[in-house]
Amino acid sequence: MALTASILLASALSGAPLSGPPAPAESDPPREVLRALALASAGDPDVARVQAAAARLATPVAARRGGFAAALLPRLTAEVRHLEQSNRVVGLQGSGEVDYLRLAPGTAYTVRATWELSRLAAPAEAAGVEAARRRDEAVRRATQLYFERRRLRAALLLSPPADPAARAAAELDVDQITAELDALTGGLASGGGR
Repeated sequence: MALTASILLASALSGAPLSGPPAPAESDPPREVLRALALASAGDPDVARVQAAAARLATPVAARRGGFAAALLPRLTAEVRHLEQSNRVVGLQGSGEVDYLRLAPGTAYTVRATWELSRLAAPAEAAGVEAARRRDEAVRRATQLYFERRRLRAALLLSPPADPAARAAAELDVDQITAELDALTGGLASGGGR
């Protein structure tokens, strides 16, 4: 009996109801909003997977392998020169007069290989910095598109436009964002990604 009274007293002091589910807080979103958010994200990969795909596709293969081998390749320059040199000799020589034309045609082939030492000194570092910049930009853009696509899909579910032209425009906006996200992630947004 004393236990029951102490429970009733503690419940009355705390202001909590004795039984039943807790009352929803005023900041809790309505169930229809939660349902629309769930439907808008149905079948979509999670954001971490989208970001990983964008990062992987933004990093060039050469940067993933280290760019040192590419820096070892020389720059080749080829040159062909054709010379037509002629000398004319006119004058007296010994006992007679001389007048002759001496032709000296020639062709020279030159091939040069040059290496840029700056590329050999730190190619991996330069390639790594550029790859990191590209990767960060792709991840940022993919994240932005991912949540914008969800936002547009949820808005279409919660309050679709009554005007058919406005509805078609909203659907096209979702399709455009999906296409951009697919380009960044290798088709992940439409379900064909790797």
